Amino acid sequence: MHTCMTVGHSNYDIATLVRILRSPAVDTIVDIRSTPYSRRYPQFNRESFRTDLELYDMRYQYLGDRLGGRHTDPQVLFPDGRVDFSKVQQLPLFQEGITRLITEIKKGQRIALLCAEKDPFDCHRFMLVAPALVKKGITVFHILGEGKLVSQEELEDRLLKKYFPGGLQPSLFESPRSRDELLEQAYLLKSRGL
Repeated sequence: MHTCMTVGHSNYDIATLVRILRSPAVDTIVDIRSTPYSRRYPQFNRESFRTDLELYDMRYQYLGDRLGGRHTDPQVLFPDGRVDFSKVQQLPLFQEGITRLITEIKKGQRIALLCAEKDPFDCHRFMLVAPALVKKGITVFHILGEGKLVSQEELEDRLLKKYFPGGLQPSLFESPRSRDELLEQAYLLKSRGL
């Protein structure tokens, strides 16, 4: 089974983040922030973060230019300016980033995708990148707090409960829908901020 982790750096210091990542034996951080800098948490600025990770024998790779969640191209935006992740997933650059990730995972790299948000439910790593990996046969786990793991499927269950509390058959008069159909709608609703 090929797996990939995700983690949010939140307000951790480097040592705490590395300790959290050691439990699932992560050896490579792939930074998927569109902008790999933070005024609030300068320890996570790209260059210094890379250097600090090397002190812990961890690799750093930046793919935020391919897998980041911020976009300005009107073709991948809703009319209100929010990003339509389903359209981003079709971009050649995004697909290239996914292919690079999968290649590294299949070589045996223990990767954690890094973004800023602590809760993956509120981050593009859950909404954009993880679904694309799952479709390619990669199992995704999100690291919460002190090393606790939650699967992509568990977060998708949370998403479905939020938008479709009635489950696969919401009422007596509606036809049952598949989990995949509801998930597609739920991802769309969440990405629109509804």
